Amino acid sequence: MKSFILIGCLIGGILALSNDLEPVATTYSWTDHSSLSIAEAVDDATNETAQPSMPPSSAAEAVYAQNVSTEVKAAKPSFTLQSVNDITLYDDPAAVIKKLGEPDRITQDPHLAGVVIYEYPNMNIVFSDEMVNFVELAEGAKTLWIDGIEVEATIAGVQEALGEPDYMTEDGIVFERYEALLKLFIDTDTQQLTSIHYFHMMSM
Repeated sequence: MKSFILIGCLIGGILALSNDLEPVATTYSWTDHSSLSIAEAVDDATNETAQPSMPPSSAAEAVYAQNVSTEVKAAKPSFTLQSVNDITLYDDPAAVIKKLGEPDRITQDPHLAGVVIYEYPNMNIVFSDEMVNFVELAEGAKTLWIDGIEVEATIAGVQEALGEPDYMTEDGIVFERYEALLKLFIDTDTQQLTSIHYFHMMSM
């Protein structure tokens, strides 16, 4: 009798265990499918809302073009005529030699006492009382350096750098920046540039 009772209990326990497992399996299956659906929905929503207003390449090109335009505008120099060919209007002979080396020749002006001319290739530097009186660039000069920036030594090249001349004379055009002047001497017949002079307004 005890054996029958024991067998009955075992069978009852197995049936109860089977009934408990079935809902668990069903619940797990529902949770898994629901999680996948939610993930898919979130992914779809992300794809819909994250679309850029323009293709990435176009957006990058637009930003690059804007930056380049700003840089070009900012890069245009503002010349003040502080120096020409690295020479300032306040240099003495020692300062000029330190910058350019010894001149090819030194001559005295036969008509003006105290005026000395240092001759360099395509350039003469005239001193008066041991200070620069003016710098003369001869017709053969191809370029000149204004405030450390190379400029073509032509009428068009200088005007492109400095803009319209401040005034015109019978023999040329003049650019004025504070006390410094840059004059382009122009042949009245041929309209060709003959020389460029850099000098202080007080030496006129």
